Amino acid sequence: MTLSHLLALAAAGGLGTLLRAGCNTLAIRCFGAGVPWGTLLVNAAGSFAFGAIAGLARSRGGLPTGLETILLVGLLGGFTTYSSYAYQSIELLEHGRPGTAIAYMAATNLLALAAVWAGLRLAGPPG
Repeated sequence: MTLSHLLALAAAGGLGTLLRAGCNTLAIRCFGAGVPWGTLLVNAAGSFAFGAIAGLARSRGGLPTGLETILLVGLLGGFTTYSSYAYQSIELLEHGRPGTAIAYMAATNLLALAAVWAGLRLAGPPG
């Protein structure tokens, strides 16, 4: 990977992060803070964008060298990594591996929830 590719990847990740923060702020202003609507919208929008970019790459013989990585890993990685999880789940299903897909989806959700819980217990205040 060249230095210019790494810099573009980092810039795209930073832009994705700023977009996520902006979406979350806008969602709180529009809908209030009682439900994490911003995260829901970001995950849905990021998953749609991931599918659209991957679909363009598949149907048109690929994207220019490095652009797919910059968009999917950089921009959408900064915006939401949920889109990667969703895409990988669909790929497993499309490749005729429904059992693996279900196991992957269940394990990802259960492990992530358990990891957050463990992190809160380990680092949070006692009680």
